Amino acid sequence: MRIRGVIALAGALVAILPPTAAAQRSGDRSRLVFTVSGAYIDGKGLWTVPNQQLTVDGFDNTLVLSRIIKNTFGASVAGTYYAGQTLGLTAEAFLMGLGYDDACRLVSGESARLTEVCASIDEQEKSAAAVAVSVGGIVRVASREFISPFARASAGLLLMNQSSVLTQGENSAGALLTIYEDEARTRVRPALALGVGATMVLSRGYHLRWEVRDNIVGVERVSGPVEQVTRIPPHETAYKHLFSVFIGLDVILERQRGRRY
Repeated sequence: MRIRGVIALAGALVAILPPTAAAQRSGDRSRLVFTVSGAYIDGKGLWTVPNQQLTVDGFDNTLVLSRIIKNTFGASVAGTYYAGQTLGLTAEAFLMGLGYDDACRLVSGESARLTEVCASIDEQEKSAAAVAVSVGGIVRVASREFISPFARASAGLLLMNQSSVLTQGENSAGALLTIYEDEARTRVRPALALGVGATMVLSRGYHLRWEVRDNIVGVERVSGPVEQVTRIPPHETAYKHLFSVFIGLDVILERQRGRRY
């Protein structure tokens, strides 16, 4: 009788356990994903002043000044939490090498000093560090397949340590001439990002990730000339679309049944 009772109890447990296990498999799949990526960032024109008139050394001069955001490389570190198969919350720190390349051309005038300063500005390439810190959401499909596409959107702040307004050059003697001054060398501006990409399984705990992203960042641009050197020019915040391509590695921590990450 005891054996029959044990068999009956075992049969009842077998009948009960599979639905419970199935429920755990379908509902207990939360994941933490840590991502390290490298990125190539496409440049963009920033500002042009086509008729900057200045009186230097007693001569009236007209300059054409311009600045572009250079093509550069960047790196990001991100963390994403998926409560289920589709939706995720993400936080990221994206280091953008937001450097500038300047151009200066003397259209008219006879100031030898300004000619040398203009040549100095032409040769400059300003490196800078800018960090975009953001939070957002990710939607993915086919998360258990070999290749899983996703789309993301995020918003945050861009912190820049290089002025996009300040413009200076040197003459042959090394004397510095400031054409455009700036009241702030460091700025914080809004940043948005929209991206699409996919992950590819390398192993159970690692995925290869690629992404194409539109980084929409606020950068100060010069909007008009000054009356004389060492003045702050009129400027405004312009929102630039800096497209980038990311290649990265996902490290995946998946919560198993009855276990933590």
